[in-house]
Amino acid sequence: MIGPRLPERTRGNRAVTPFFKVFGGNPGLTGEASRRAGGEGYHRLEWRVLSVLVPLVSGAAVFDGLWRIGGSWLAWTGVVPVLFVLLHVVTFVVGGSTSAAQWWRWCLLISIWALWQLFCMSGSSVEWIAHLWIGFLGLNVAGGVCLAWQKLMTLSACCTTGFRWLLWLLVHIPAAVLCWTEGWLWGVGFLFGIGALWACGTFLPNARIFGPVVSRMEGEGVLLTFDDGPDPADTPVILDLLDTHGQKAVFFVIGEKVRRFPELAREIVRRGHELGNHTMTHPVGFFWGAGSMRTRREIADCSRAIEEVTGIKPRWFRAPAGHRNWFTHPILKELGLELMGWRKRAYDTIRSDVPGIVSCLTKDVRDGDILLLHEATPIAEVVTASVLETVASKKPRGSSEAA
Repeated sequence: MIGPRLPERTRGNRAVTPFFKVFGGNPGLTGEASRRAGGEGYHRLEWRVLSVLVPLVSGAAVFDGLWRIGGSWLAWTGVVPVLFVLLHVVTFVVGGSTSAAQWWRWCLLISIWALWQLFCMSGSSVEWIAHLWIGFLGLNVAGGVCLAWQKLMTLSACCTTGFRWLLWLLVHIPAAVLCWTEGWLWGVGFLFGIGALWACGTFLPNARIFGPVVSRMEGEGVLLTFDDGPDPADTPVILDLLDTHGQKAVFFVIGEKVRRFPELAREIVRRGHELGNHTMTHPVGFFWGAGSMRTRREIADCSRAIEEVTGIKPRWFRAPAGHRNWFTHPILKELGLELMGWRKRAYDTIRSDVPGIVSCLTKDVRDGDILLLHEATPIAEVVTASVLETVASKKPRGSSEAA
């Protein structure tokens, strides 16, 4: 079996503001080298934005105050020294043992000033800066809503099929109210917006709207994954190629094929690779819209087939074409599985240009990337061989080197 290669969860973007936590990606850290080496430091992009925005808004507050006290001469000559002193004094007074605590306290102070400017001092020369801060605050409110939704989707009490059926019913209530009070266009528009979010969570393989998705792994090198096996023509050849290059992989197998070719499934495990759950019948055309009972049957039956044939319980699941449904995560939690996506794919089931496929899979590849390949295709052998040779010919760039 593959060693304990774990999902890359501990490398969060380390942002302190909700907006950058959700939308900030992971562009690298800034701060003292010792802190970065210890896994600490600040989110680089966020640090750059806040290091400009906070002094700018604070300077506007100082400038406006000095103008009201002594006019333009005092405002222009005193803004820099007073701001310098203010930033240090307020930082000392506000305190905060963590970066997050410091952010929230500064946010409260600046937001009070911005709201006072907008509602009590209309027409001020620095009103546009107050609007700028309120806009940034609005982005953080949106990020906070996303974080709350993410938490809701992972809470034990909420990550159940019953709760998701309840949410599905509740979302129709505001649509009905809008239809009744504002007209059917508003109700349909509301449902259209909800449907767009639902489509993103369903059809974007690495979208985390419905729950967590593993798209990168810890450790050196890439992780190769093969879908749609085992296949009597391709599996033996792929196993030999992997042995030749000393590469381990995860095979996301179809339960029906595991029962049809049990020796192939056992051979995959015997050679040190891992089997993942790829549903029992691979219903690629409708799994994305399946109900809770059909979803549970597809996933549970495949896990049962793998365990009965090999004696090993799978730990990973991948939906057909990556199109999971609204009930996938609660069922995975019940069955002790995690959802795995990928970082690179090349649609090798519908393409035939091997060089283009290999280029898509290996271009700018980095440590921890998950690559998606397929068995049971006319080009499975040559694609696998070319990918292995390309990956072996160049050491994947680690995230620290790329930052």
